Amino acid sequence: MLPIAPEGRPYLAQVAVLVALAHFLFGIWALPTWLLLIAAVVMFRDMPRKTPPSPLAVVSPVDAVVTEVQECHDPFLDRRTTKVTLQQRRFGEFNVHSPIEGKFQQYWAGGQGQEVAETEGRFAIWLQTDEKEDVVMATDRRRWPHRLSILTHAGERLGQGRRCGFLGFWRPVELYLPDNARVDVKPGQTVLAGVNVIATLLHKKEPTGGSW
Repeated sequence: MLPIAPEGRPYLAQVAVLVALAHFLFGIWALPTWLLLIAAVVMFRDMPRKTPPSPLAVVSPVDAVVTEVQECHDPFLDRRTTKVTLQQRRFGEFNVHSPIEGKFQQYWAGGQGQEVAETEGRFAIWLQTDEKEDVVMATDRRRWPHRLSILTHAGERLGQGRRCGFLGFWRPVELYLPDNARVDVKPGQTVLAGVNVIATLLHKKEPTGGSW
């Protein structure tokens, strides 16, 4: 049986009960209800992913298509950044994976009245590597259906490519990267969560001592 995301198990159980009840009441005429069960399994599947052995890589957090790469302002950390915009694939998984190995610093819930107007209505999490490189992942929480969950807390350490929540369905996702990161994807490219590399972090060299 396909591995199922924890967020989807209650829904899958409810659909299974409905299918069983329909068969009890209507017999063979209830066969079309199996389509609901199959659809639920597909939407909430959680297949194992193999993350590439590259500690400086930023892997895709979702199954998606790259729609835009641009330099812009990061409204969450108030910095210059490179933003990669992803659109979740229609038939991909809707799980979210940590793009880097690092510590979960903070999240923004996207409620009204946030300090920065640009962040209103947007859900975002801030991750930081041991080298103090910051990556922010954001999405619009106002889009229906409102099904978002992040299974981690501030201060918790996440492994690169580790599944950390559910971000369905069909949402745009924005990655705000350090401005010195090397982007390794182009618009139109398809990426898999926890597998394909979005960018590579290029650590800034520390100034050397000495005088001239």
